[in-house]
Amino acid sequence: MELLRIQNLWWLLILATPVWSIGLLDVLDSYPELSILWSYLNGTATKNNLLSKANNFTFLAPSNDAIQKLIYTSYNQTLSTDTFQALTQYSLLQGGFPTLSFSDTPQFIPSNLKNATYANVTGGQAVELVKNSDGKSQVVTGNKNISTISTSDIVCTGGIVHIIDDVMSIPISAVDEIPAAHLDYFVQILNNGGFLNAANSYVDAVLGIPDVTFFIPNSAQALNTGNLLKQNTSSDAFRTLFEYHVVTGFVGYSPLLGDGMQLKTAQGGNLTIRMQGGDMYVNAAKVTTSDYIIANGVVHVIDDLLNPNNTAGPPPPTSMTSQPSQTATSTPTAAATPAAKHFSSSSGLSTGAKAGIGVGAAIGGILLLICLILLFRSKRVQRDSPSFLHVGQPMSDVPTTIGTYRYRGNDPTGMQGMKDSEYSEPTSAVTPPAQQSPLVPERSPNHRFVDPSRQ
Repeated sequence: MELLRIQNLWWLLILATPVWSIGLLDVLDSYPELSILWSYLNGTATKNNLLSKANNFTFLAPSNDAIQKLIYTSYNQTLSTDTFQALTQYSLLQGGFPTLSFSDTPQFIPSNLKNATYANVTGGQAVELVKNSDGKSQVVTGNKNISTISTSDIVCTGGIVHIIDDVMSIPISAVDEIPAAHLDYFVQILNNGGFLNAANSYVDAVLGIPDVTFFIPNSAQALNTGNLLKQNTSSDAFRTLFEYHVVTGFVGYSPLLGDGMQLKTAQGGNLTIRMQGGDMYVNAAKVTTSDYIIANGVVHVIDDLLNPNNTAGPPPPTSMTSQPSQTATSTPTAAATPAAKHFSSSSGLSTGAKAGIGVGAAIGGILLLICLILLFRSKRVQRDSPSFLHVGQPMSDVPTTIGTYRYRGNDPTGMQGMKDSEYSEPTSAVTPPAQQSPLVPERSPNHRFVDPSRQ
């Protein structure tokens, strides 16, 4: 009994011992697939001043293969101290986020990257956490670089470690993001509108301020609209047009933008966010790509220019019976397409109507099956009948004293089964029997009918 009591006390001591004595640095040092990361970290100020004191965090650790791939794509150049320090700060998220907290709705989590050289957003540069269509937990960073979590939920003192298969990409400036994201139509719009002129200092002023949401038009339709506006628009009006696409003092990641929300622009007017058919619209322009994380905020790509003099929303969704227009125009028509894709031929039917259709279809199928069975049996009876014994043989006509006898087969004299003595050539023309009126029996409600011929 005493021995059992000592063993119980021993287990209590073990449970009372700080299990979380395994710290973040211990995890990074002990995992073989993180050996390259550890070699970069060991002895640095980042390790001693940031990671060793981290608490309430999620650390996204790049694997050996991820770092080697980055070095290879950088022409075998090792990471500079400043770049590596910024990457480490960007990899350390504020708050714990196990993979079960990931969903198909993106989350934008602030990191510890606050260095003004790399980030110009309040509270630390953001990292997107999301699950893809296959249910894999992913990390989306600058220029929509995707890192997939290969080893998840390593628990340590103060937080969680996820090992990722690709080094995260530190977000770049809006100017650098435009060519990186291949926003070619927007470049043409800037060029045609004179926005690239060095005298237009307001462009640089907007690009350099912190916490900005940009709505960037990038489509042939937007370019066409810009060319039309250029014909009758002054340079001051173009400045107003440019600033109407910029929201300052607010980093509006897509989960923060709700239906009916209004955003004040640098121009002074308001934009209205609308949700329709599963798509997001800014006034009447459809958001085609959302959430490019940039150094000083976020970029959403839209399909047309925004007009401060026309703040109307998207056209109402088309009905199921309406026919789509085949004529291309320069006005926004983006709402028609997403609305149509969410309609089906039965979307307007009630539940009872759908059930009735289903029952009717089932009964119709049963009746069809019964008809097929009856048809099959009828064919079978006809097939077994004597009249079908000589199917395929030619028909022949032989005149007799009582009329023309039609038979089938190769017996012109015996007439298929008749004895020769029973057959003789007619001596005169066949005279049809006299027409007689059919016998119509008399019916009496009190008497049963009796055929006179049988009496």
